[in-house]
Amino acid sequence: MIIDIAKDGAFWEKVRTDDDYSRFRDEIRKKYDEVFSEEKPRPRSAKEILENNDHAIYFRSLRQLQTAALMALIYQNDEIYYDNLVDIVWAYLNDYSWAPLGHYNEYYDRTPMDYDPTLIDIFAASNALSLAEIKYLFKDRFPKLLIDRITAEIKRRVIDSYVSRRFFWEHHDNNWTAVCTGAVGCVLMYEAPDIFWQQKERLDKSMECYLNSYKDDGMCVEGIGYWGFGFGFFTVYALELREFSQGKYDYFKLEKVKAISKFLQKMFLQRDVIASYGDCNNLEGFWVGLPHILRSIYGNEIEKLPIKRGGVVTYTHLAFSLRSLVYYNPEFVATDIDNNVVYSEPGCCYFTKRAPGYGFTAKGGNNGESHNHNDVGSFILARHNKEILCDLGYIGPCKSDGYHGSRRYEYFNTQSFSHNLPYFNGIPQDGIRRDDVFAVYNEKDSTVYMNFTGGYGIKELRKAERLFKLNNNSIILTDSFDIDPSYEITERFISVIKPDVSDNSIIIDDVKLLSDIKPRIVEKDYVAQVPIDGNYNQICYCIEYVLPKGINKFILNIEIPD
Repeated sequence: MIIDIAKDGAFWEKVRTDDDYSRFRDEIRKKYDEVFSEEKPRPRSAKEILENNDHAIYFRSLRQLQTAALMALIYQNDEIYYDNLVDIVWAYLNDYSWAPLGHYNEYYDRTPMDYDPTLIDIFAASNALSLAEIKYLFKDRFPKLLIDRITAEIKRRVIDSYVSRRFFWEHHDNNWTAVCTGAVGCVLMYEAPDIFWQQKERLDKSMECYLNSYKDDGMCVEGIGYWGFGFGFFTVYALELREFSQGKYDYFKLEKVKAISKFLQKMFLQRDVIASYGDCNNLEGFWVGLPHILRSIYGNEIEKLPIKRGGVVTYTHLAFSLRSLVYYNPEFVATDIDNNVVYSEPGCCYFTKRAPGYGFTAKGGNNGESHNHNDVGSFILARHNKEILCDLGYIGPCKSDGYHGSRRYEYFNTQSFSHNLPYFNGIPQDGIRRDDVFAVYNEKDSTVYMNFTGGYGIKELRKAERLFKLNNNSIILTDSFDIDPSYEITERFISVIKPDVSDNSIIIDDVKLLSDIKPRIVEKDYVAQVPIDGNYNQICYCIEYVLPKGINKFILNIEIPD
């Protein structure tokens, strides 16, 4: 298997002592100390399950499983890590279900009272893979009873369940298909090779469905976080399948897979800023092994990237952590990100420009995308390694009531009110899918044009057009509308940095916003996915320009110093 190198003591000696791995050792130890200082390993209690209050203990257990395994591998002579690993594996085997309650309620429309311990969701599948790889790596150290229990529980909860049932995610259009299929496929390769070959055609159809959810340019509408999750498990599966089949089956030869592999580098705006579209956030990290795996396959077509926002425990999945350490190559690390224009013709829904003084991205698409935010026509401006005009991204804590269901657009973060967009008589964009909006780039005069009328469900709005003129030291935004004159047009722009206001100008950091219309500032509470200074509850600043009656054009000059 791919992780055979992780059975080599010399490899872990290198991880334990080499300066190139010091940041990762510190990261793993910090997270290990945090999750094991909070509470000893244990399964969720009946009270937590029946009262739908299992979120914290569930994800702490996953972190305990991940970090205890890593510490026991890196520090093989320290029995405390091995003992804690045995305890958390035993606790996990005793848990009633390997899926969190939120996924029962929101994806399967079930309550705790009809909890099903053999239901396979993204976590039941991915953590079955964690246990299969732990068993593979520790089979010479674990007691026979523990090995037998791992084998039996994986078989009961995942292998037998997959063979005997069918699941919605097998033909879904987002990360679930890749995560569940990839993890189950790898589990079968580890635990039941004969069954793997029997089920391979079914697995193939699911992976084909996942790849078909991407356009040919490889852009991921779910955002970087879910790209790392979904395409991450696709990559883990594709690596294992290529080796397991002795090279007969190789997904990496597909042009679409190569295109998807380039998504991360297209979303970097500056060294520490990744575009926070969809269910992402402006502090988004990624598991560092993924771009290193892809660069090892595709060479220079995958850019060298900074890793300040990356790590080995960025996600809660051991498969990612192990492969991050195995594939990490310090020669693949950049100290900064190159200036570039990212634009895929024809029919590009995303545009990105990295200039010497700023990073800019504009998004088209539609409002029926997976993990959608109502953001057609919005944009992000980054400078000094932070978002100046921003996208607030994913709400946190991530399992807020109904967020992935019928209440999704009740939350500020998903509404177009929280994006750099206009609204009309107080009416924002809605969450209805219409034709895709494309970002049309004219390289000759450095402009990006979008007709974003389709983001709105207002019949009196006959046209909404947006043009960006991208200069070295400024961006000129021009919005033009054809709408019934009874509608009041309000332009709104979002920042988490408090603006300074002076007459008609706004200064955010050292970026100046100038318009003929006097702005107003509206403070709004929002919930960040990642706590800032220990607090999820934050304030953002909505910069608004109300157009006078009869004026259907708005120009904003965004000045950016050298």
